Amino acid sequence: MGQIGHRIYESQKLLTVAVINLSFVICHVSFAAASDPVGQLRNQVDQVLALAYSGQSNETLAERVRPLLERDFAFDLVTRQAIGPGWRQFTAGDQQKVTDLFTRLVIRIYAARVVGTQRPTVTYGKTVSLSPDRCEIPTRVTAPNGGPYAVVYRLINLSGGWRIYDVLIEGVSFVANYRAQFDDLVRRGGAAAVIKTLEAKLAEPINPNS
Repeated sequence: MGQIGHRIYESQKLLTVAVINLSFVICHVSFAAASDPVGQLRNQVDQVLALAYSGQSNETLAERVRPLLERDFAFDLVTRQAIGPGWRQFTAGDQQKVTDLFTRLVIRIYAARVVGTQRPTVTYGKTVSLSPDRCEIPTRVTAPNGGPYAVVYRLINLSGGWRIYDVLIEGVSFVANYRAQFDDLVRRGGAAAVIKTLEAKLAEPINPNS
């Protein structure tokens, strides 16, 4: 092998080693995130709070935090669970519409109730395993103008990362609360009734307890 060929061979070896090392680091980070739901949730909440209180903005609080919450929540799963068995009766277009509207509603409520008008302090409890790919993490939220109150996050491990699929505020579940309302709506008017109700709620002033 000539000198040039030897250099090419050595460069290829170094590149291969670099790729292997990078792959190991990525896998290690992904595994660490997947195996540490509290760490991931803490990071997610910290990012939401940092963005929410980063300074003046023409956007509402819900609008500022929406991109991060859409990343952190499994809103498709949240919506399907809230609708229940009636979900299968909806057309694909209705499912997409309901998911979008319900996502906007949950973000409004979460931003108003958990994030609030003043930056809260969040403490994290011990992870409770619900199944191999699901867990819940209790937290206590204390704001300068109120609290503390309990917020429990339920998370599911999807594609190596933990995403929120339900939130319980003082024991009241987003999913269970709306499931009770949607069951009757689906029976009486199907997807159209659900869509009309969600649009009406979004048109009302923000009520974190709705």
